[in-house]
Amino acid sequence: MAAIARITAFAKTTRLAPCPPRTMATSTTSTKPDWSPEKYLRFEAPRGRPINDLISFLSRSGLSQPQRIIDLGSGPGNSTIALKKQWPGAQITGVELSPAMVTAASEKNGGEGIDYQAGDVKDFIAPPDTDLIFSNAVFHWLRSSERIATIVQHLKRLKPGSLLAFQVPDNFAEPSHRLMRYTAYHSPGPWAKYFMGQDQKPELDPIESVGTWYNSLKPHCESVEIWHTTYHHILEGHEAIVKWFETTGLKPYLDLLEQDEAAKKAFLEQYVRGLKREYPTLADGRVVLHFPRLFVVGFRGKA
Repeated sequence: MAAIARITAFAKTTRLAPCPPRTMATSTTSTKPDWSPEKYLRFEAPRGRPINDLISFLSRSGLSQPQRIIDLGSGPGNSTIALKKQWPGAQITGVELSPAMVTAASEKNGGEGIDYQAGDVKDFIAPPDTDLIFSNAVFHWLRSSERIATIVQHLKRLKPGSLLAFQVPDNFAEPSHRLMRYTAYHSPGPWAKYFMGQDQKPELDPIESVGTWYNSLKPHCESVEIWHTTYHHILEGHEAIVKWFETTGLKPYLDLLEQDEAAKKAFLEQYVRGLKREYPTLADGRVVLHFPRLFVVGFRGKA
């Protein structure tokens, strides 16, 4: 298959001035307190759309009967179940850093052909017979200094004919995430002191460009496919945007405020005020959350 980079262009006018990212080469794959499977799955259906879209692409690309699949960053197991539904004959292992997520997934989805184990995407080594490494919304948690290097190491270990496929949110420049940074660093309030002088920054690093991904992965692949999709999620209101991100992009910010409920409440109230400026209310009171995601598939090629 010829290597193709398919990009869906999108543009949206925002009123916030961009906040330049601070640099630091630490990982955010481990944060306290632990993740909440229940809160994450409040938006199970819309969160599942990119999973199903990526699986659909793989099935159309000739991945017919994989026997061994690794689901890196399997979370509460929703991606693992989708993989099993598409390829019922495969043995699938979900690898997840969060103990709460591993427990929830094992209790709900563990059984014949599926197992879960605790592990870090940076250190995990897939079995040599792996046909597919699949990852849904995980690699953006790695710092830019280690993100591509980690993926390249996974690719290099895969056998000929196998694939690595992943998607990551690409919303660093979206109003939702610019407001997180602006509120933390530029809006005065009782939360401000918790974001100054931190050894580990709460905001995630921007996702690399399509060209950077292609140039980094192509030397290890027969072909590489890359595309963007922007999802437009209709949510119940601005508070629903907070609920969406409190288990993802907002979580590192809220973790820093965990011991000060008053500061956390004030921070979220200020954040919602910003959301109301940036996300117009629809006629029925709902709002549209524009959510761009980057999809990448690397084909290792035959021996």
